[in-house]
Amino acid sequence: MDAFSRIKNTIEIPKEDEVTSVADSQGEVLYRLVKENGLKRTLEVGFAYGKSGSYIMSASQSQHVAIDPYQERFQNIGVRNIEKLGLGHNLELHRNFSHIVMPQLLNEKRSFDLIFIDGDHRFDGIFVDFFYADRLLDMGGFIVFHDTWMRSTCMVESFVKKNRTDFKYIRVEDENLGVFQRVGWDNRDWIHFKEFYTMKSYTKFQVMADLIGQKDV
Repeated sequence: MDAFSRIKNTIEIPKEDEVTSVADSQGEVLYRLVKENGLKRTLEVGFAYGKSGSYIMSASQSQHVAIDPYQERFQNIGVRNIEKLGLGHNLELHRNFSHIVMPQLLNEKRSFDLIFIDGDHRFDGIFVDFFYADRLLDMGGFIVFHDTWMRSTCMVESFVKKNRTDFKYIRVEDENLGVFQRVGWDNRDWIHFKEFYTMKSYTKFQVMADLIGQKDV
């Protein structure tokens, strides 16, 4: 059985949460990104049921740091899923908020090849996660955003594209993932700023928000 089939046959997610979880197609993109680039030091903000973590860890076969203050609300299903895949020994789970854990990792001089951001989906939360991910990411490493259909995520992506020439946008086959690779270091002038508001994909966002019954848009 190949890695993809094994994950699909092992991971358990409550039916009511299947639509909000990382899709298998997105997991496969993460798997190939890790595998083809030989990425070993990985970090994930937002662990939930361990779906994305299972693809990342299966590809790296190395230690994976996950941040999730709500794992108990998920009945620790994410941890059990990873254990069922035989990858539990490589999981370093921090049961706290990313704005607390990521500065601690930075203070410990930890660094990563891949950082997957899928925690707080509000703009300020995503932006703070990117702020610290930027400082934790090694040269050549990747930052990946999930749920890029959301306006909040789109705005953070737009900021990176407009203001951070040290990151290269990598187009992948799944539109719900935003992949950026570090190609340099941040050398902006202290007063540098480029407007990053964008109307792109606004209609798509409104359609998706209507489909899931989201009113606060």
